[in-house]
This record gives sequence, C-alpha cells and structure tokens, in this order.
Amino acid sequence: MPRVSILMPVFNAGVYLPDALESIRGQSFKDFELVIVNDGSTDGSSEILRAFAQQDPRTRLIERTNRGLIETRNELLSEASGDLIAWMDADDLSHPDRLQKQVGAFEVDTSLVCVGTNVERIDPDGHSLGIEHYPAEDSAIRSDQAAGNGLRFASTMQKRSVALDTGGFRHPFRMGEDLDFLLRVAERGRVSNLTEILYVYRQHLLNTCTAYGQNWPEICRIILQLAEERREQGSDRLQLGEEVTLPPVQSGDERKLLPYVLLTWARGAFEAGDRRRALRYALASLKMAPGRIESWREFAKLVLGR
Repeated sequence: MPRVSILMPVFNAGVYLPDALESIRGQSFKDFELVIVNDGSTDGSSEILRAFAQQDPRTRLIERTNRGLIETRNELLSEASGDLIAWMDADDLSHPDRLQKQVGAFEVDTSLVCVGTNVERIDPDGHSLGIEHYPAEDSAIRSDQAAGNGLRFASTMQKRSVALDTGGFRHPFRMGEDLDFLLRVAERGRVSNLTEILYVYRQHLLNTCTAYGQNWPEICRIILQLAEERREQGSDRLQLGEEVTLPPVQSGDERKLLPYVLLTWARGAFEAGDRRRALRYALASLKMAPGRIESWREFAKLVLGR
C-alpha cells in the first residue's frame, strides 16, 4: 500500500495535462499512487492519460461519463488507499519536492490533519502572476478561513481518514466545494502551510470565469454560515438533510466577470515584474469594459509604472 494517494480529477484539460502529469512523475518522494478520474473528457485527455498510465504503473486511471466535479472528487476519495492524500489539478504543477516536504511535516507533527503550501500563480501561457502567501500557523489559518481563505485547496495534503470522516464534498456547491470541505477538515485537527512555494496554480478563463463567479461572495457567505452552524449546534443544515439554496446563475454573468479577471492578471504580472504583459492584460480589460473606472485607474498605474 502506498504512503500517499495523489488524487487528480480531469475534465477536458488536454492542453495542460502533459505538464501536470510530468510534475507528478518527477516527484522526489516515490512511494505514491496517482489516482485519476477522467470525468467524460472529449478533448483528447483520454489518450494522454492512457499513454501515461501505461508508462507509470503507479497510475490508476478510471474513465467514465461526465458526472461533475463533486461526484468526481468523492470517487477519488473512495478510491484512495494511502494514509495521506494529496490533491492535484490537471492544469497545475507540483514542485519536485512537494510530496517529500508535506509528508515530512506530518511525520514531525502527528496532530496535523492538513498541510498546504505557498503557491505561485501563472497565466495560461505559464508566465508568473505573482505569489500567494498563506499563513503557516494553525490559528492564523483559521482566522483567514473565517474570510474564505487560509489554504489553496489544490496544494493540500490530508490524512485520508480525516478526509473521509468529513463526509467528502457536498452539493449544491459547484463553486466553493473545496472551501466547504477544508473547513470541515480543519474542525478535526491542526492545519498548517509550508512556507515554500511548492505548487503552481494555473489561471485561465475556463477555470476562473465560471457562471457562478459573479455569485462567489454570496456562495462564500453561505459556506461560512454553515461552518458557524456546526460550531454552535454541532451540525449544519446539509448534515441534517435540509437544502441550501444558492443564488441563481444569470445570463451574461460569465461575460461580466472577464474584465475583472483580466485586471487581476494585470496586477499579478506587474507584481512578477512583467510590465509589458501587465499592460496587455489591462488593455484587454479596458476593451471589454471601457466604462469600468477601476480598469482605467489600473491601466494608468501600469503606464506610470506605479
């Protein structure tokens, strides 16, 4: 039985998938299995995954029709056999020492139930958009979680027994299912982040501009409200079998979010020292929403180099 099960959901990630898989193959820690659920991809991901599975016997590939992210994550959890599970998105990258250092953290502190890392953000072409710094200590992470932050889910490693004990991922969250899950994990023990940048999170329009993006503040509020219910009553509405209603998706929501996303990319590129790329993203944001004052302000700052 492997020490670590790396869990990777895949849906139409073919353009980025080879690099993601190679970053797993290149891990300095070797005692792992890679469990992949291909959730009905139609873009050639299947051929990439089958070829990789033939080359690396540590890979277990499950292919089926599309069922969505919640079912896919829960299936991955049920298929894992390692004492520890590490999440990995199909369009991201893991540093070669990621697993080694996270396993080491669990060995040093057996009270830990979840360990994340600091994260570099990149754009679709692999250019840096800056660093996400997360707090290392349990108390600071919990404080940040109260605002919907604290850990980058895809960078995390957890004790499998704890992840299963939470009940896994829950409907109706198509967005924020990872925050809802991590909050319940943190209720079962200590959490931590490694200060090294061991995970690379790729941002692109397919994973950022979902139809639910405009509604994220309200979705986050509901998830945090459920956590408060558990603290006060021992269980939340979903655990009691009640329903939670999310704000409806409005036509054009995705389009409204695009200028904001491009603006965040501009800020990230500038932070990473790539002023030319920052200006390109800011200009694209302006073209999509010329009446947006925030875009004009940001563009002016970038032109002036401030």
